[in-house]
Amino acid sequence: MSLILCPLHTAARRWSDAIAVSGPEGDLSYEALDARVGALVLHLRSQGVREGDHLGYIGQNHLEAILLLYAAMRLGAVFAPLSPRFPEAQRDALIKELDIRWCWSEGELPQGVRALSFTSASVGQSWQVDLNRPLTLILTSGSSGHPKAAMHTLAQHMAAAEGSHDQTPLHRGDRWLLSLPLFHIGGLAILFRCLSCGATAVLPGHQDMASNLKQQRITHLSLVATQLVRLLDRNDAGEVLASVTTLLLGGGAIPTHLLERLKPYPIKVLTSYGMTEMGSQITTGPANDQGLSGTPLAGRQVRINDGLIEVRGDCRFLGYYANGTLSRPFDSEGWFATRDRGQFIGEQLKVLGRADNMFVSGGENVQPEAIEAVLKRCEGVEEAIVIPIANEEFGHLPVAVVKGAWAPELWEKRVLKKLPRFMRPRHYLPWPDNLAQMGLKVSRKAIAEFVQTQSLSESNP
Repeated sequence: MSLILCPLHTAARRWSDAIAVSGPEGDLSYEALDARVGALVLHLRSQGVREGDHLGYIGQNHLEAILLLYAAMRLGAVFAPLSPRFPEAQRDALIKELDIRWCWSEGELPQGVRALSFTSASVGQSWQVDLNRPLTLILTSGSSGHPKAAMHTLAQHMAAAEGSHDQTPLHRGDRWLLSLPLFHIGGLAILFRCLSCGATAVLPGHQDMASNLKQQRITHLSLVATQLVRLLDRNDAGEVLASVTTLLLGGGAIPTHLLERLKPYPIKVLTSYGMTEMGSQITTGPANDQGLSGTPLAGRQVRINDGLIEVRGDCRFLGYYANGTLSRPFDSEGWFATRDRGQFIGEQLKVLGRADNMFVSGGENVQPEAIEAVLKRCEGVEEAIVIPIANEEFGHLPVAVVKGAWAPELWEKRVLKKLPRFMRPRHYLPWPDNLAQMGLKVSRKAIAEFVQTQSLSESNP
């Protein structure tokens, strides 16, 4: 056991009047947030919530989710947020698998949370928390099958936040938009980054990104390239991005034309490599069109073993939790095998793609991310995903699903110039309009399901 003063209570003492959370319901200072969480803890205890209980929350980014996370921290409980997009049957199965004893949906916390009154007990208590107790269960993306639940301690989340500040400085008064869901590690990590330095986590008040940026004075922002293109295409792009100082771009190599469009803006543009199991960011560096993901952040170690990326460090998760059992997929030295292929270019990491995404076409290994990187450098391309389709003669053939100005002949010439002929996509399909994106990654599984619904005639290399 390693007890410390609750980080939220520390923040309330150090930055009492600084804004901790800003959103549609107004601003909440660190002092007020500390008191409200204290009141919620007392209420939950009176209802029977105990140390070690798993607390589920099904909903989007709302104040109640933040309160429940920090209440779990003080109770010694485990916060397990779930996406409301899960079908009912899958949601119920996950609640059982993760041993969630208490579960709330959006708006269902006691008295809607808002009516909880501050008491002398909640305000005056110096809350002690155990750094090494499990605090969260966050589901992996589940892009290839059933999602796994990664378990982290408070110490691991705090280490992830501290390391992030190496390349992404954050200070009191800075405002980071919670554009990523809190059931995604990227969203949860923003809360701990802000908590560690008195910055503000901003809850979106509008459906569209531009309105949030214009009205909420956002300084720090996490986006994928597609979202950035939409902002830059606006007539009022200058006004929309006026307050942004730091932009963290996910999703791989950044197209050259997009980097050129960013030059007039005084914004620090970064790209990174991260994962749920490491509390979000692992490496971070200047955005570039070469697919480089930067250098390892403080407290993280990265190595290449037989072409695959392995990681360890202070922010590495405890293991995967399911049905009361915690599996620890680490070697004797604590290294976690990511299943991502990679290499170091100087001191920077370059991620080559998922080992389990690779497929064989005509006896040749094809890494779809290599084709995607070439396509994303083409003018007008916002996003590209390459999926294999079965072929009797060649085993599999690549199909590219592309978002952007439609120019397949141009793309074909670019691919043939940069890659071996066997890697060229045999079909190009337009991006599906109804594809939902959560977090900084496009669902490869959803794209694959879309490709399977299309009628594609076989063609030869």
